[in-house]
Amino acid sequence: MSYLVDTNVLSEAVKPKPDAAVVSWLRENESEVYISTVTVGEIRRGIERLSEGSRKTDLRIWLQDLCDRMRGRVLSFNTSTANVWGQLKAQWDREGVIVPSIDSQIAATASRYGLVLVTRNESDFHKTGLKVLNPFNS
Repeated sequence: MSYLVDTNVLSEAVKPKPDAAVVSWLRENESEVYISTVTVGEIRRGIERLSEGSRKTDLRIWLQDLCDRMRGRVLSFNTSTANVWGQLKAQWDREGVIVPSIDSQIAATASRYGLVLVTRNESDFHKTGLKVLNPFNS
């Protein structure tokens, strides 16, 4: 089984006091983990919002190292995924399912590649029809 890891799970690993179950899950499943370019952007935004200092520098290095380690497993929000997103958003709109824009792009990426979405925010995705795993509940 392969997984698309949401921002809130991926960033847990670099928190001052990370959730041990999440860090363990990430280690155990590392070879089956994918990330979205949308997630890379969300993390970069968070880093750039920090004041200049060692934490910001360390996180920039961590993100670059992460992208290097994930080479070949960073999935782009490209034309193919954008078409899936458009189809899903239209379906969800008809069904009254509200998924925030960034989350809907991550959901479309998971759907496009047939991946289980790994997130803490189960409520954002529970009506999307996607398989969702919350490692914080392990």
